[in-house]
Amino acid sequence: MSSAGLKLQFEHMNNCLNISNLTVHLHGRRILSNVSLAVNRGEFAVVLGDNGAGKTTLLRSILGLIPATSGIIGLFGQQASWRNRRALRRRIGYVPQTLAFDETMPVSVRDVIAIGRCARAGLGHRLNSNDWALVDRAAHDAGIFHLLARPIGQLSGGERQKVQIARAMCQQPDLLLLDEFSSHLSTTARQDCLQLLERLHLQERFAVLMITHHASAVPANCQRTIVLAGGQKQFDGDRHDWQAMRKGGQP
Repeated sequence: MSSAGLKLQFEHMNNCLNISNLTVHLHGRRILSNVSLAVNRGEFAVVLGDNGAGKTTLLRSILGLIPATSGIIGLFGQQASWRNRRALRRRIGYVPQTLAFDETMPVSVRDVIAIGRCARAGLGHRLNSNDWALVDRAAHDAGIFHLLARPIGQLSGGERQKVQIARAMCQQPDLLLLDEFSSHLSTTARQDCLQLLERLHLQERFAVLMITHHASAVPANCQRTIVLAGGQKQFDGDRHDWQAMRKGGQP
């Protein structure tokens, strides 16, 4: 299909994300090969795959941090390009695996969450009373309101990831991308963060695309499983169908 045809298709579909035949090369290696997928508004989908399967490259391509060799990425009914990428990214929340920061800096939890408002409104936007109210609400919803004044460097790993989720929620995203956000946490902290994510998704109904290599680390309200292996899509369908295939010994 031509790019014009795909653009018309995006405009008439209920998709937050529509990827068609995405191929990505990095340092002379093909990382993703002809990957196509769509995520509907309000849908919760998980991408499973071993290390090196291309999962993080997929997310970084969606965010525009890695250029596509070929293929098309559609976001919110528009074909993503350098012209509109910044505006589209304001509607995307992103939670990476870890929060990179200088622990010696006196940065509070409130400061970190407020970054989400800047991401939505633009870096030149001065936060007003409504913005700060949204910061407080995001902290409350994430169960970390009591930590707002605490330096981020004093928090546990699980608490830091809740701050990251609150920051993304403060952005009021239409699409939330999560990259192995709970993989480094203890079992208890992981389950706590996954339950938080599940509750927020049910409450706000944003779309979710979550990357993980832990098949067990998926919230119950995620009904869609996408499997990557060697940079190619191997499965895309109902979560229970994937579980049945695994139990049946199919690859």
